Amino acid sequence: MDPVPSCGKVCGKPLPCGSLDFIHTCEKLCHEGDCGPCSRTSVISCRCSFRTKELPCTSLKSEDATFMCDKRCNKKRLCGRHKCNEICCVDKEHKCPLICGRKLRCGLHRCEEPCHRGNCQTCWQASFDELTCHCGASVIYPPVPCGTRPPECTQTCARVHECDHPVYHSCHSEEKCPPCTFLTQKWCMGKHEFRSNIPCHLVDISCGLPCGATLPCGMHKCQRLCHKGECLVDEACKQPCTTPRADCGHPCMAPCHTSSPCPVTACKAKVGISGHRWSIDCGSEATSEIAAISMASKITDMQLGGSVEISKLITKKEVHQARLECDEECSALERKKRLAEAFHISEDSDPFNIRSSGSKFSDSLKEDARKDLKFVSDVEKEMETLVEAVNKVEVETSHWTFL
Repeated sequence: MDPVPSCGKVCGKPLPCGSLDFIHTCEKLCHEGDCGPCSRTSVISCRCSFRTKELPCTSLKSEDATFMCDKRCNKKRLCGRHKCNEICCVDKEHKCPLICGRKLRCGLHRCEEPCHRGNCQTCWQASFDELTCHCGASVIYPPVPCGTRPPECTQTCARVHECDHPVYHSCHSEEKCPPCTFLTQKWCMGKHEFRSNIPCHLVDISCGLPCGATLPCGMHKCQRLCHKGECLVDEACKQPCTTPRADCGHPCMAPCHTSSPCPVTACKAKVGISGHRWSIDCGSEATSEIAAISMASKITDMQLGGSVEISKLITKKEVHQARLECDEECSALERKKRLAEAFHISEDSDPFNIRSSGSKFSDSLKEDARKDLKFVSDVEKEMETLVEAVNKVEVETSHWTFL
């Protein structure tokens, strides 16, 4: 057959190269057969379209030629816990291929489902052994779903207890039994009182009285409230020395120093005087001024021919009769006194509980208050009401049941 004649125009057939915006066409004249390779270059995108690359058209093997960039995907997977981290990722849902692995509610097994959002499903494991209470009186027969608690039992707890008091709590699955609340009599920690109505489980009982034990110094007694253990642990006595001073007769008041003589210091004991300020320091300048005035008065009497007792230049009576001049402190005291009179406040009252010491509560009571403050408060109110009722009716005994 004769060859197909050519029209002489450019072929113009679309080639499998170029881009979506600009498709390459055959530049040869009208011909037979395939167009052949393109002599131009094409710009192609990576799989995720984040980067582009320019390549010769002759190196492109197919119409969907792509390459993979080095960008890692930072999107969260559907589980919400892990990131994708795939290179040149084109996924839309980002399903997590990992296993969940979180502990199930039973506390024994782990979730074997693919990683997911929300709570895990109930453990499907089951036991085919009977599940009994601690004493064996109550039974749950198999199959027993995993995580099932032992059955409740109404029988009295049959475990061996530390004491021989009657047991009032029921059989339970907890490792330890509740503390014994049977009321007993016990000595306090300092052996001051043999106290009654003490729950059996309480060990260290404080009577609230001062300890009173003689300290190692041999001079002082322990001032701590009834306590356990040694009075002083790795420390020396710091109570004030009570040895009388040679000059004024007041106690030394320096920190305890049994192995050394009293130091020479100014006496800080309060001496009563007249005026707004009822007392001053024994060794203060005001006391020296009073002594000087008293001495001058005695010397004047001697000059006038009178007899004067000079064994003691100043007596307690003379100090008491002396009077100091008022200062800013006196003004403040007078102002507070007038204010108290205006509001009808007694000088002996303590409206802000400044002098009162904080209440002492046992550790067990503090622990109970932390667990159930409302119940402890209700018990306190009922006890207060009970005491008031007993005082009003004047009955010997009364009781109340706390539900």
